[in-house]
Amino acid sequence: MKKQKLLNDIQNELTIFRSKDVDQRILTVIKDSNVLPEPVIKNVTINDLHVIQAIGQEDVRISEIVSKLPLTQGAVSKIIAKLSKVNLIIKKHKPDNRKDTYVSLTDDGKKANRLHMEYHQKMNQKIQQLAMDFSKDELKTINDFLRNVNQMRE
Repeated sequence: MKKQKLLNDIQNELTIFRSKDVDQRILTVIKDSNVLPEPVIKNVTINDLHVIQAIGQEDVRISEIVSKLPLTQGAVSKIIAKLSKVNLIIKKHKPDNRKDTYVSLTDDGKKANRLHMEYHQKMNQKIQQLAMDFSKDELKTINDFLRNVNQMRE
């Protein structure tokens, strides 16, 4: 296959990849799962899910969430307020520390987080299976190419 044809094929595949927005697919899977009440999940964004994931299974300070995500303190605070309003998280203060606000997931927040994590696990399994068809050198080439594409997009 000629190099230009191969480059065109790669560009076409990348276009298809970009058009199948992973973030939107995750949201669709969660919304279609019927695990959470529709009013709770209808306005959830991918950043909301990332905040939920950063909270995980434990009480965490808001500043810790900010340090885990590429979001500003203000953005995280707005998301926390929104998630609290729809009962996906609980905000609280420790008796010995009234300064810091801690957040934890409600049962619905844990369900949303579980669905999000399951989606990523399934995708990772599919990628692992797909990778079995390629040699180590081919995978290195693919990795280098994708890294360069991502750097170009920054």
